[in-house]
Amino acid sequence: MNILKKENWWIWLLLLLLSSGSNTVVLAAILDSFDKKAWYSKWYYWVIGLVLLIPFAVMVYVFYIEMTCKAAAKLEVKGKEYYLSPYIWIIMIIIPYIGWFAFLALYLYLNIAILVNLKNGKGEKYIK
Repeated sequence: MNILKKENWWIWLLLLLLSSGSNTVVLAAILDSFDKKAWYSKWYYWVIGLVLLIPFAVMVYVFYIEMTCKAAAKLEVKGKEYYLSPYIWIIMIIIPYIGWFAFLALYLYLNIAILVNLKNGKGEKYIK
């Protein structure tokens, strides 16, 4: 994939800005981060979530966060022992204001660090 080359980092910046952060799902697919045994690969979870509507939106956001974390871990973003733990994310959601701010800060950190690591050439080893 030529899109993972060091000089194409600006394409990922444009995708981040235009897709509201959902570009990390595409990046996770390119980096082969999907797990066939994970919760998101079971179709009946999505059907149940779609019937209940509110859980569907939550499932989509959790999927985005999980793919962002997996892509960041593949690109060697520092702190993977923290952001790969689901407990950290749950604690940040539960704690009002400070936790919510930390949640947004960590999500922004991951997106920016992914771009920086793509610019530094960390994605070139995944070119096939």
